[in-house]
Amino acid sequence: MKAAIIGAGAIGGFYGAALADAGMDVSFIARGKTLIAIREHGLRLVGNTELTLDVPVTDDAAEIGQVDVVLLCTKTFQVAEAARTYLPALMGPHTLVVTTQNGVIAPHELSAIIGPEHVAPGVCRQWVKIVEPGLIMDLGGPRMFEVSTIDDSPNTLVNELREACRKGGLTSPDVENITTTLWVKMCSVVPQGACGAVLDVSLGDLLGPYRDVFARCIDETVQVARAHSARIADDFIEKNLTFLAGQDPASTTSFQRDILAGRPSEYAAQVGAVPRLGDEVGVDTPINDVIAAVLGRREAQNRA
Repeated sequence: MKAAIIGAGAIGGFYGAALADAGMDVSFIARGKTLIAIREHGLRLVGNTELTLDVPVTDDAAEIGQVDVVLLCTKTFQVAEAARTYLPALMGPHTLVVTTQNGVIAPHELSAIIGPEHVAPGVCRQWVKIVEPGLIMDLGGPRMFEVSTIDDSPNTLVNELREACRKGGLTSPDVENITTTLWVKMCSVVPQGACGAVLDVSLGDLLGPYRDVFARCIDETVQVARAHSARIADDFIEKNLTFLAGQDPASTTSFQRDILAGRPSEYAAQVGAVPRLGDEVGVDTPINDVIAAVLGRREAQNRA
């Protein structure tokens, strides 16, 4: 199997390195300082994973050519541009493009560009962050990568990708309902980023003095998910809070770090999406409405 990774940031770097370390033919597409750093020093992982790989990296997809699988590891607001810029050179008649973004927006946006038959939604579960271009910090976590076709139909390439993930030390289970899987991740990570950003606190404080508002934010997101036909377990909130209690209390989400640092963020696909998706199905989201209003103003200022 031949693969291309578009975006060698935290997610693309971590999961791409796992696949390359497992022996898959993997090439990376990067730009600017990241491209230079990987060419000069290799792709480096530190923390819970200590690894340096000399990997092919380019900013020209034509140098890679057609591949079996593409991991699209950009921010959500970069999906359309990346698809139109890089995918024509990478895609053959059966190529699958795996989305890795948090939320439920990216697979549908990509489907409108390349067709749903080429889209495989993916869900990443690992705490990783960029230390500097080409250097990724693995902070721990489940080391999981869940992937399926957009309609959960059987697919040989999906099965081969799951097996390659397992060889690379990742957990990659079979997926019965990718829509539910995407919503479960959204209900897990988006409320943390939303509450963490609006309060400017890390996970430990969300589980401490701000636990009630955090839980209510999660609950609203769960209600929206269920109204969109996601099968979210009755004990999801309790189990999610218990899981988070075992993670680093200093942790924050990438959305939270981006918006508080004044960078463009995935606001529209995450925090801003919850009230909008709630409105579509008649679910009130008062906590999320307020958070989205506050952070939406900040996002607009960051992009001005």
